[in-house]
Amino acid sequence: MIENNETQQVEIVQNDALGAIERAQVDVQISTARKYPRTLSAVKQRMLSFATLDEETAASCFYTLPARRGGDDKPIQGPSVRMAEIALASYQHVKAGSRIIADDGKFIVAQAVVHDLENNVAVSIEVRRRVTNKRGERFSDDMIAVTGNAACSIALRNAVFRVVPRALINPVFDAAKRVAVGDVKSLTTKRSQVLGRLKQMGAKDSAILAAVGAEKVEDIDLDKLEILIGLGTSIKDGEVSLEEAFPGAQKNEGRPVFVDAPKATAPSQEQPATPAPVVSEVKPEVKAEEPAGTPQERLAAVVTGAGFTIQQFSEWAIAIGFHSAAINDWSEVSDQIANRILRSPKGLVTQLKGGAK
Repeated sequence: MIENNETQQVEIVQNDALGAIERAQVDVQISTARKYPRTLSAVKQRMLSFATLDEETAASCFYTLPARRGGDDKPIQGPSVRMAEIALASYQHVKAGSRIIADDGKFIVAQAVVHDLENNVAVSIEVRRRVTNKRGERFSDDMIAVTGNAACSIALRNAVFRVVPRALINPVFDAAKRVAVGDVKSLTTKRSQVLGRLKQMGAKDSAILAAVGAEKVEDIDLDKLEILIGLGTSIKDGEVSLEEAFPGAQKNEGRPVFVDAPKATAPSQEQPATPAPVVSEVKPEVKAEEPAGTPQERLAAVVTGAGFTIQQFSEWAIAIGFHSAAINDWSEVSDQIANRILRSPKGLVTQLKGGAK
């Protein structure tokens, strides 16, 4: 046995050295930022150009939260995560990031840090989000990941708006709302589009009308339409759930519409004759299960008609391997996947029911 008595030299890097490297990097970034200072008028113009690029982008730039209990019964509005991203990209010379820093089993904590290098101002914000349901059961791994991403986005948004002056944000915020809502001339068309998107998410007509205090669809004016657009953005960004934005959204119609419709018409039409019911039960069922529209619209009709939300469908799609990321809008489902799922709508509903138990 040969012994090796040679001693190897190990270089130890002190924490002070790592700190010095980090300080040097920040100093260079601050020096560069002050050498090429931002022009506020150009920043504002860039933000306006991005935020009002099209109606879809404008609608995603503001959110609405339901009125708080014990408050003044007025919905809460503000600039959204998308607006923060636009501000961050346009403001220049900003260093930002967010991450999950704690998980105690019931809550996760997300931290965001935004550093304005030109003014040498840094802000850190923390946001807590629950990861258990009403029964105290912990979310699935996929839903925890979705909740964590939403918490990081919200923390980053809050930190950005502490650094970027509201004097720049407010005019862009108002312009985005004007583009998203439109005017009186386009009210009817825009109202139909917004209601259609909310129904695809799983909201019912009665819950939508109740959220803005309207008795019928025609009572939804520009101000109420603005609130509904903001609620839709809040649901997509993970600010609120569908049930929180539209209380009672799933209480009125918990059964599949495309199954109940034929049963309601068959007895009254076919009671006198004996052989007729066999024929009448087949035709309406096929028509009701295949509504017209794009594959995404037909898939949305099956899921929401059965009393489920897009969030529940998203969790099922991730668990079964049809999708790798959370689905916030039906347009994110490809035609191929939608058509494949629609081959067996009854099977889809059965699996969703099993996952909901």
